[in-house]
Amino acid sequence: MIRSKDRRQKELMDFIPWGTERHHKILKSSIYHTFRKDILPNIPIHFFAKHFSEEFGRPTKDLQSLVGLFILQALRDMTDLEAIEAYSFNDTFRYALDISRSEYLSERSYYYYRAKILGEGATVFNKILASITKRLQLDAALQRTDSTMVQVNLARMSKLELFSTTIKKFLGEFRQAHPIIYGRLDQELRDRYLPTKENSWFANNKPSQYKEILLLAAKDVLGLVAQFKDHPSACQLPSFALLVRLAEEQIVGGGEEIVVQPNKDTKGTAMANPHDPDAHYNGHYKKVGYKADFTESCAKDKDTPHPKIVTQVSVHPANTSDKTTILDTVEVLEDKGLKPQTLLADNGYDSDGNQQGCVDRGVELVCPPSGAPADGFGVMDFVRTEENTIISCPMGQQCAENIVHSGRKKTVSHFDPARCRECPHSHDCPVKITKRKARLEWNWKKPRIEARRRMFAEDTETRALYRQRAGGESAFSVAKRKLGLNRLRRRGREKATLSIFLAATALNVLRMHNWLAWCLFSLQFSKISRFLAFFRNLKFSFFPIRTKIFRQLAQACFC
Repeated sequence: MIRSKDRRQKELMDFIPWGTERHHKILKSSIYHTFRKDILPNIPIHFFAKHFSEEFGRPTKDLQSLVGLFILQALRDMTDLEAIEAYSFNDTFRYALDISRSEYLSERSYYYYRAKILGEGATVFNKILASITKRLQLDAALQRTDSTMVQVNLARMSKLELFSTTIKKFLGEFRQAHPIIYGRLDQELRDRYLPTKENSWFANNKPSQYKEILLLAAKDVLGLVAQFKDHPSACQLPSFALLVRLAEEQIVGGGEEIVVQPNKDTKGTAMANPHDPDAHYNGHYKKVGYKADFTESCAKDKDTPHPKIVTQVSVHPANTSDKTTILDTVEVLEDKGLKPQTLLADNGYDSDGNQQGCVDRGVELVCPPSGAPADGFGVMDFVRTEENTIISCPMGQQCAENIVHSGRKKTVSHFDPARCRECPHSHDCPVKITKRKARLEWNWKKPRIEARRRMFAEDTETRALYRQRAGGESAFSVAKRKLGLNRLRRRGREKATLSIFLAATALNVLRMHNWLAWCLFSLQFSKISRFLAFFRNLKFSFFPIRTKIFRQLAQACFC
């Protein structure tokens, strides 16, 4: 039966039954008080309804406090045992989670409830994000997005280790499910992959025999797949699916003539470790794991204060290109009511399709296109029509003919070769001059790309605005140094995704608390400064000129 305290009703007395007045004062200025007052009442628990009844059964633990524990665990980068201990014995955690000292959580219950929220990380993140944006009256007009590699705690395996570990995983699972059939397998095969400690087959071979042993392991994989592909029970084992996947991705050929090499069709998505088959290898970061995209709000310059709240998180395979994620991010932000007017990104997100897609959605995507602007004239300098044809060149010469290829989205424009040879800008013009022709073949998106290149090269306001994109790296720095995303302790895409969403939620809680504390300090400072008029002539050299801005924002949060 679902049990959860109704925390939407405010408490009549904020009573803490332990500690001294000094303890209470420090606690109420800490992040635990912010979590209890602003975060805990807004934690969603409706997704537990599919696991528990609202009327029958044994009462559950307080569900909001359990989900809150998972967020605080990410906030403090705790192991599972440390989180369980904090729930049962740490008074600050009890205060933050609004539970009594009699509450207790066993290790089994911890993993039981954590398994129930797999796949619900985005729900928790979005619900708490909505409460934070309302509390802070967040301005999301300007945002920035970036991606990072989240490494999973997995060993990087050689091909021989990959084959032998996958076979061991299948044989071990098959022995447990069908011990009688397992006993009928070839004794040499069983001793090779599941030997005793005194008779380890792979440790007794020389490095010069590596290719021979690898080829033998590949034949064993094919043999096991052929032997059990029609078995009604064995072919349903998860480890057998890994054997089939390994054979398709790493073995080329058939019969006696087989070669162990990556299949061209699966290159980049091949299994790197059978203990987490969804974790892929990223050639840029040289790591195995998942890629996380963070989008956060920001200010137009470094002197304007802003809470920098993460507004969107998405998790993808490690080999996913940034170009394929930006439009989905904009659509999700629009659904949340946080669609930005301007979105800053690095050139990994840039493509003409993304630029036009953002324009169609009313968002200005500011990211530098790859390549340098042209030294001389570009296609954008030619006089063009809306039908993607050229009227004249920058020097006034009329175009003789335009051949439009709608399918390839290209146009071939011809000019008078004699006049082009006499032109003083023939050396820095994109028109190619031959004996008989003066020809310009251009893609329809090229003028737009050239315009963006020139804008980043010449427009100082655009470059000043784009400098704020670099601040997005701070979210990854905090998440990896303080929130445990440097090397995930959990394996599997569902578990890794939940950990990333909980870390992003914890980051928002941390930034919200810091923002409220700074705004409160600014508000108090502004009140005191009214009585210190003689300091005005000093222009507050020890305090930034942002006092006035902070006072306005603080009044919006606390008044």
